[in-house]
Amino acid sequence: MKYHGFVLALSAIVAAATPTGPSADATCTVTNFDDVANAVSSCTDLVIQDLTVPAGKALQLDLKSGTKLTFKGTIKFDFLNWEGPLLVISGSSVTVEGSGATLNGQGEKYWDGKGGSGTTKPVFVKIKTKANSVLNNVNLLNCPERCVSINADDTNLNGWNIDVSAGDTQGGHNTDGFDVSNTNNLHIDHATVQNQDDCVAVNQGTNMVFSNLDCSGGHGLSISVGLSSSNGSPNTVSNITFTDSKVRKSANGLHIKTHPTGGTGAVKDVTYNNIVISDITNYGIEIQEDYGDVGNPKANIPITNLILKQYTGTVSGSKAKQVSIVCASGGCSNWNWDGVSISGAKVKDDCNFQPNGYKCNT
Repeated sequence: MKYHGFVLALSAIVAAATPTGPSADATCTVTNFDDVANAVSSCTDLVIQDLTVPAGKALQLDLKSGTKLTFKGTIKFDFLNWEGPLLVISGSSVTVEGSGATLNGQGEKYWDGKGGSGTTKPVFVKIKTKANSVLNNVNLLNCPERCVSINADDTNLNGWNIDVSAGDTQGGHNTDGFDVSNTNNLHIDHATVQNQDDCVAVNQGTNMVFSNLDCSGGHGLSISVGLSSSNGSPNTVSNITFTDSKVRKSANGLHIKTHPTGGTGAVKDVTYNNIVISDITNYGIEIQEDYGDVGNPKANIPITNLILKQYTGTVSGSKAKQVSIVCASGGCSNWNWDGVSISGAKVKDDCNFQPNGYKCNT
């Protein structure tokens, strides 16, 4: 009897010490928006499934270090004209799995053909991760405006699919695929983007690779530099590689643009390698140091060590050009191009700077 009583007492102590709610080791499946905050603060194996996010609310996922997050089913974001973002993912050493889910921004309820200059539209997804975080196989449908804003370090995105193709006929505009700022050590691989603006736009940061991209309907593989950073420091992009990618049915193949009325900074050590373009309506290659003040280029953002290797394909349309280059005096240097071959232009190139290895057809 004494032994039996001891066992019962010990069992009671163990039971009392065992948590009954979500724990750091629990798998938590959330289907109700009101349960998100508690699960995010408690769980390191989190499932967001068939969830509707109320209008004007953000799905704020400030994940614990090392968390695995899985999306399942359909995650829908209800309509309201506000700035957003609709979804924020942040954390250190986190893993995100799309797992065949669809994140639906219901952009068709926002589109007015005016993008950022029309009614207020939210950014869809903001990523603020670090320390070897990985985000795999995420499917975004119908971004209201900009799709993914990245401000991250040591982060990999693999297998993303961004589908804003409905915006082609329903008024989608400024639906950038990936906008990247204040980011270091980023790799985006095997992504598909169908949209109405830049497939990728790098605004600030270093050490990035964009590989195996399939871009269509937008403005191509872009770098946009010159607007002052939030802390007033130079706005610099360096050591960026675009490789093994396709740009189809788009306005531009690649577009590098610096803002003469913005701050200081640099674009340097940028490589485009094995890029195939097709059905490009404006420019196979467009590089300008007069973006926002056309005809008045400035060298406040010099473009140096620009490498193109095996950049091939076609442009189409009565006004399409193979290459357009507008550099300020002293603003461009050490450009080395090899294997650049673009056909189909009915208008001659427009170049005031000649890269090594390419002769502009002027």
